[in-house]
Amino acid sequence: MLKEILKLIKMNGSQINNVSKYWKEIDYDVSSYIIVWNNKESRFFLENNTKEFIFSYILLSYKYGILLPNNIQLNDNLTEDISDLLENEKTIFSDNWINFSFNKLYSYTNGLLYQSILFVNENNELKPEKIVNADLLMTYEDFLNDSNINVYGEPIKILFFRNYFTITFGNDAFFEKLNNKKTTGIIDNSETAYLNTPRFNSFLRDFIILCFEYGATDFNFEWLGDENISEKGILFGNEIVYYEDIYDLLQEEHKYKPFEEIQIELDDTNYKKWLVTKEK
Repeated sequence: MLKEILKLIKMNGSQINNVSKYWKEIDYDVSSYIIVWNNKESRFFLENNTKEFIFSYILLSYKYGILLPNNIQLNDNLTEDISDLLENEKTIFSDNWINFSFNKLYSYTNGLLYQSILFVNENNELKPEKIVNADLLMTYEDFLNDSNINVYGEPIKILFFRNYFTITFGNDAFFEKLNNKKTTGIIDNSETAYLNTPRFNSFLRDFIILCFEYGATDFNFEWLGDENISEKGILFGNEIVYYEDIYDLLQEEHKYKPFEEIQIELDDTNYKKWLVTKEK
């Protein structure tokens, strides 16, 4: 099947240079992934294991280059840095959220800011960038260097509310075909999607497993009719492709190296139990 998927690349629509400039904010409701802690015991467990959960989450984020934290870096002092972040920085949502300060990872000025490594196509060259606003191709460095920028258009958003995470999309950068207000007809985005979408799918899968490891009790996929999105992630070639499926097939310059460098052990026991319960 992977060979068939590879054949799809550069066969999905009109071929143009600088295809990333045609990424567009999604102006309709998209599907969401929702992981829930729906009882006191599960919430208590998460709150009391905050540091351990965040430690593993950061490893996942850097392993796949998806939803990189703004306020903490991957280093040998990660445990101490997490403690300092949680203890010394006031959350901007303290009145509304439980004592689980996940959102401090993304606090920026008066809001939340998310960045992901996306391979972009500029001047017919594929290269990785820390993208914050995919619609305008703004990088995280753009925001740091220009205090007047206040328009966030995150390609992916993750929010933690009182007892659940939600992951949603704000941009069509991960879709293999583009058909939006910037395009005339269908434009082929498969070459960039092939380098970005499988990483997201692997990140999403592992993140859900991690949440169940730390007490999550349910997972809901809110499907709102978008044909590109499924319960397991974003479709490529009408199926879900994970990064480990294609990594060895990529050219060296197109490989996101932390994927093979960062090792993380996940306990999928609770997730598998939930799957069995769901199937009954």
